[in-house]
Amino acid sequence: MMSDPDFFERVGTDRGDENRAIGRPVLCEETVKDCSADEMEKQFAVPIGTSKSWAENNEAFWVTAKSHDTLPAGLYRCGHSDNIGPYLKAQSIDTDTLMVLPDTASEQIVDEVIEFQSIRHEFHSRGFLHKRGILLWGPPGSGKTSTIQLLLQLIIKRNAGIAIYAERPGLTSKCLKLVRSIEPDRPIIVLMEDLDALVNEYGEAEFLSLLDGESQVDNVIYVATTNYPERLDARFVDRPSRFDTIKYIGMPSADARRTYLAFKEPSLKEDTELLEQYVKRSDGFSIAHLRELIILTMCFNRPLDEAISRLEKFRVKPSSDKRPDGKGFGFTS
Repeated sequence: MMSDPDFFERVGTDRGDENRAIGRPVLCEETVKDCSADEMEKQFAVPIGTSKSWAENNEAFWVTAKSHDTLPAGLYRCGHSDNIGPYLKAQSIDTDTLMVLPDTASEQIVDEVIEFQSIRHEFHSRGFLHKRGILLWGPPGSGKTSTIQLLLQLIIKRNAGIAIYAERPGLTSKCLKLVRSIEPDRPIIVLMEDLDALVNEYGEAEFLSLLDGESQVDNVIYVATTNYPERLDARFVDRPSRFDTIKYIGMPSADARRTYLAFKEPSLKEDTELLEQYVKRSDGFSIAHLRELIILTMCFNRPLDEAISRLEKFRVKPSSDKRPDGKGFGFTS
């Protein structure tokens, strides 16, 4: 095992307990120059019986327990280390059973993405990058996040692609170029939830560059959401090369609510009269409200009237000076 301090300072090792055992490069802001030789030896240790291989970067080599020709299909966040530069950290995806509801904007978006993936040649034959930008807007709870989850299922599970959360736009751009340097044809979807808040935090320039700058990548779909499209500059919403589709995601229609309720609670299929009561009483409810309606009535056995009344209160924003007991606190008491 090499113990040349200069080598370790150039290459780095992971200070995390999980990665010490397999000799990965450092994925944190610490450097190893403060480590003792024994500590560096531990960090590069590979368990007995683990197959070993050499990792190499700019003629520097170190032992790694596992390498991949392609990234595992999945969802990732971008990170950066002073020692190894940009990297991708796998994220878990935990969602309820997903379904495409009829006559919804979500269904239209999914269909558009499926079509987009099938016409790559049409873009290239005209000298265009195979790139698409989709901006979803609408009130909180209207289904924007559910639409994103459907797209993740499409890209990751059906097309073995990868999804990347875009938070720091400059770092996201570096991660995209990193992926493309190894996997030039891999389907990628880039997610920007609450774009207006992200732009407010990191500035417009870097996001505009990410969407339509000089360092563009091919075969990528950018999907952003916002509750407040009016907060976005016209350069975002009036530039097709950045967002080619701007779609309003409203609350589910009666047909969509009927489909969702019957799918999540099959017993309602057998009692069409009760199902129609649920559909009528849930007008204006979001998917999250519908989910809670089923939980309250079917899991907790609460009466429908009680459940509807309780959910209606969720639609009124709580305020500390409007407490149910008529009392406030602090300066309002």
